[in-house]
Amino acid sequence: MTRRQIAFLWAAFGFAGVVAVLFASIFRSTSSTAAIGIIFIPLYAAPFAVLFFYFGYCLTDLANWLQGKSTDISILMKLRAVVAVILLISGISYLIHGILLTTTVNQVQTLNESGINTFLERSMFRDNKYTLGALVQNPNALTPVLDRVSMIPNPELHHRMWSVWPVMGGNGKGLAVMRLIAMHKNVSAATLVNLSKSPDNYVLSAVAANPKTPVSIIRKLSDKGNYLTQWGLAVNPNAPADILKKLAETGDQYARSSIARNSSTPVETLVHLAKDPVWQVRRDVLSNPHTPGGTIKSLGNDPDERVRSLVEYKLSERKQSKR
Repeated sequence: MTRRQIAFLWAAFGFAGVVAVLFASIFRSTSSTAAIGIIFIPLYAAPFAVLFFYFGYCLTDLANWLQGKSTDISILMKLRAVVAVILLISGISYLIHGILLTTTVNQVQTLNESGINTFLERSMFRDNKYTLGALVQNPNALTPVLDRVSMIPNPELHHRMWSVWPVMGGNGKGLAVMRLIAMHKNVSAATLVNLSKSPDNYVLSAVAANPKTPVSIIRKLSDKGNYLTQWGLAVNPNAPADILKKLAETGDQYARSSIARNSSTPVETLVHLAKDPVWQVRRDVLSNPHTPGGTIKSLGNDPDERVRSLVEYKLSERKQSKR
């Protein structure tokens, strides 16, 4: 085979390999938008195909040099041989790092409390977002561990994760480490206060939604006006009534729907939401146990059949619960 044919063969091999790996990583994801990534696979794979082409093109010179077939090697041939070596070492290093990282992630998920502390003190991956993501999903990760991880000054821990390696553990949606901590059942109020300073709106949304978040922090977050933060506040059962009332008037339909379902929403706000222009919001008012019976009956005349169909069921459900 000619040098060019070998190069194209390596390019095809590299392209196919990257495509296969990307497909596998997408199908491991549980994110609702993961499938969109399939469209971009050729764009991601193309640069790697170029690198494999150069490697294949330069590999002949490296092989001839190592085998001593070329006694008079030009500078250009030496440069191509060096390029092949650099690409080869880079590829091997990437594979070794990925294998070690995957192994460590699998180990971290099952560590006991003592093992977790040892990992945070000694492991070369102790600041890695993937290993820390697996760590905070470990049922043995208690409050002190979550507090400790939340203090790590690594900006990557505040943003979503994705990898071609199987290092996400049970975090199929690739949630940020700090967001996982904010959602954790063992998280402390002090850690939530610290996370309320996060630069990521998804983390702030998780903080806003956590019932352990102090009311003072909830009020600060309500002033941000970000829709993600509003969604978090809308589902928090400890959100102050005045904040829920304000969001019921200014929030988007998803925030209003969550407020309609929130058991802490004031009755007057539920009555207001029963007149909401979006039918899903009016429907969700019916699911709130504190919605007045008169409001439920009034929705029996709702212009949307999907709302009307639930009214009789909800009235019957309430009668049975009073027996």
